[in-house]
Amino acid sequence: MDMLGAEGGRKDMSSPDDTSDSDKEVEPPSFAGGSQEDDEDGVGGSTPAAAQAPAATDSVAPGPCRSKRKPAPKESWWEKEPKAYSESGNAFAAEAGWDLHKPPANEKEARARPDWPRWKQAIKQEVAAHKHVGTWSMTRGNNKKHKAIKTRFVFEIRHNAEGKLTRYNAQLVAQGFNQVPGRDFDETWALVPNTGTTRALFAVAEAMGWEIHHVEVKTAFFNAKMEKEKYIKLPDGVDPKGLEGICRHNLALYGTKQAGRLWGIKLDKELKEMVAAWYNVDPCLYERCHPMHGRVFILVYVDVLIVAGEKLDGVNAVNCFVSAKFEVRDMGSVRKFIGRKVVRNRAAKTLTFSNPGHTATLLEAFEMDKSTPNKTPVASGVKLTKTGAGLLPEGNRYAELVGSLLHLSTTTRPDITFAVGVPSRFMPCPEEDDMRAAKGVLRYLRGTTRP
Repeated sequence: MDMLGAEGGRKDMSSPDDTSDSDKEVEPPSFAGGSQEDDEDGVGGSTPAAAQAPAATDSVAPGPCRSKRKPAPKESWWEKEPKAYSESGNAFAAEAGWDLHKPPANEKEARARPDWPRWKQAIKQEVAAHKHVGTWSMTRGNNKKHKAIKTRFVFEIRHNAEGKLTRYNAQLVAQGFNQVPGRDFDETWALVPNTGTTRALFAVAEAMGWEIHHVEVKTAFFNAKMEKEKYIKLPDGVDPKGLEGICRHNLALYGTKQAGRLWGIKLDKELKEMVAAWYNVDPCLYERCHPMHGRVFILVYVDVLIVAGEKLDGVNAVNCFVSAKFEVRDMGSVRKFIGRKVVRNRAAKTLTFSNPGHTATLLEAFEMDKSTPNKTPVASGVKLTKTGAGLLPEGNRYAELVGSLLHLSTTTRPDITFAVGVPSRFMPCPEEDDMRAAKGVLRYLRGTTRP
């Protein structure tokens, strides 16, 4: 009966008197509502009528409109749970020879590792931050005229002062070694205080019982504008539109020669608006005197600020001013400063610097983490002299070892100053006895390093 009704309906549609009725039937709403009787009878009776009705009206009007909404992107399980994916790939990483404790050298290596979801998330966050502040614009230029600078991602695994992993970081940097002095930049410097200035500030603040807070400026270089018209080439896949040419470089980017200087000028301008004057002895140290809040000192190390003041209100006032100008991360009372662990005992009025994470890394790098500890940094009766015999072969790591020990002696381990100063005299032509003496200092560090 349904088929006959459909054929009968077809004959009625061909009659000239029912032209207007047929026009109503071909409209999408009427087509959907015309099968109500069939739907009430059952699913089987409505199927043929719905199948034949469009065939009769193909030449009259188009069918129902399809939705233009794009389907939701598919998300794999390893993107939803990157931590579980990374843990499941540890066995595979061991078999393949991957060392997941070290960051990948480039993006290609990062994609091949089992912890790629974490690096992918770090890349997304870095690109989103650049687009938010407008580091580059879509204005294209001539590469032959402007000599665009290539960019790449540098991966880093951040650790705290104890050496524990905190987060994965991917930073977009420019290949500044291709820049030409005079054409691309004029001056290069960055806000790095003297070690003596740092020690003096912490010592005075602890002796006087001042408040010491730690503030980090997020994406600090992005706050400074480029002085000259420059262009960059973005890595593949950074922009979804796929920029074929080069982009206008608007803000200072990590890796460029002038980035540190531009950020330093920008920060100096903002701090002087707060009526803070810098010392002639060290331009990285600022002082602000307030009639209510007292004296407040600001020590700047690139994008890290140490704020020390007589009163907590004065320190908070400086933090509020800086947070109003830049996007900052307020770390509260100082516990870590440029990789050094800061331990403060207010009752005893003592403040101690230590760097156990760097020391442990140094011991592992020279395969001395399981060596027998020494009780003294210098063995008794040992005198180093230049004999010309037993020279170390080329490619030795003597300079690297002595340089790392010198850094420790001037920052957190003054007890090894003399022990490191003697081997440093034989840097041009080191001998086996010199290397043995330097490794003796490592044995002493292994026995005296505390977490």
